[in-house]
Amino acid sequence: MTRPRLLSTPTFRLILLSSAIFGVSAIVMFGVMYMAVTQAMSRQMDAQLQNEIISLSDNDGRMDRDRLIARVQGRISRHSRTGTYYLVEDEDGTLLAGNLPAMPVPFHGAYDLPSPLGVPDHELRAAGISLPNGINLLIARDAYVLDEVADLMERTFGVGVLLTLVAALSSGVLISRRLLQRLETINRTSRDIMSGDFGRRIPVQGHDQVFEELTTNLNNMLARIEGLMEGVRQVSDNIAHDMRTPLTRLRNYLEQVRLSGATVEEFRNAVDIALLSTDDLLEMFGALLRIAQIEARTPCSGLEPLDLSALCEMVAETYGPVAESEGHRLASAIVPGLSVDGDRQLLTQMLVNLVENALQHNRTPIEVRILLALPGDGGGPLLTVSDDGVGIAPQERANVLRRFYRIDASRSSQGSGLGLSMAEAIAKYHGAALVLEDNEPGLKLLLRFPTRRPYPHH
Repeated sequence: MTRPRLLSTPTFRLILLSSAIFGVSAIVMFGVMYMAVTQAMSRQMDAQLQNEIISLSDNDGRMDRDRLIARVQGRISRHSRTGTYYLVEDEDGTLLAGNLPAMPVPFHGAYDLPSPLGVPDHELRAAGISLPNGINLLIARDAYVLDEVADLMERTFGVGVLLTLVAALSSGVLISRRLLQRLETINRTSRDIMSGDFGRRIPVQGHDQVFEELTTNLNNMLARIEGLMEGVRQVSDNIAHDMRTPLTRLRNYLEQVRLSGATVEEFRNAVDIALLSTDDLLEMFGALLRIAQIEARTPCSGLEPLDLSALCEMVAETYGPVAESEGHRLASAIVPGLSVDGDRQLLTQMLVNLVENALQHNRTPIEVRILLALPGDGGGPLLTVSDDGVGIAPQERANVLRRFYRIDASRSSQGSGLGLSMAEAIAKYHGAALVLEDNEPGLKLLLRFPTRRPYPHH
């Protein structure tokens, strides 16, 4: 983890920008506070000087010269160490009393004077008045208090801003380092996965809720990708097995006919058998294509109000004779008037697949039941297709929903292993879930549809 990379992270740049904004804001705030405090203290000192002048001049300025001089000398003796200075001059500028030298200064208003002690950067705050009797009175106080407060404010502000900036930059470095460590963990896991270790997952550290949620989502995504890749591998293997057997059988049969066939009728029979085998293969690929098309659609998009009860009645009436011809029985119990948002063609195909799956995989006579009801929990219609046949073991129920999966590992039974996969894809497209349960005996397939969406009235 190099330093340039650490300092170039978005987190560090964001903290640096925030620190700069804080610094500028602090400077502006300090300037406002500095001016407000110093001006307030200056006004307070000016008011004190004016009050002192008024108290010395008896408010009307008509005090005689000797009495004023006596008062000033008395104040000087009492305030000799308080930093207060007095100056009494006549109208010609002659010094009459005070502890300041005679100077040509205006004797009205407030202003700054240099310190009589000759200390650099040390000033007096003065206020004067010209009395009606021709005497000029000036009172000054040392402004060191104002200077001390201003210096204290400047030092405090400088140290505070410096410590704040150091803390901000340090936190930026620490946060950026921690962020880079987390990102490096994700990058390292990603590199391992790209190298072929698809089972790797990003460690979840519960110290940061945002990163924990991100890591959990990434791990779920990786698990989903791994599952899809495993599904693709399984589908490829199953396609290879399912294609190899009929193609090998077809090739051997055609080769046998080519070597031993002697009549036109034999060749016609061979062509008919080849066409039937080819149709089975095309039907298998067509089923795969339909599943892919269904899964590519946005769930619940393009659905319209549909009378699910009428659709179930139609399938039950159509497949009742088919079941009887194969020695089975098809019964139904359908609540009329139940509607869902759906695609008629897809839902018909799904229900047909479920019924045919039950009839096809039970050799002994069974009863298949189609049930449609509306549970009282406020949800949508519940469709059930059940039979009392051999059923499916609990550990196999998740597997039979995978494409090309067959419980018969020898694949000697009829079918391609796509019927339930297509039914599940259609159910997901409609926002429903296909659940397999034990019917004791037999198998029960349940589909719980969501409640209908409100449609705007035109």
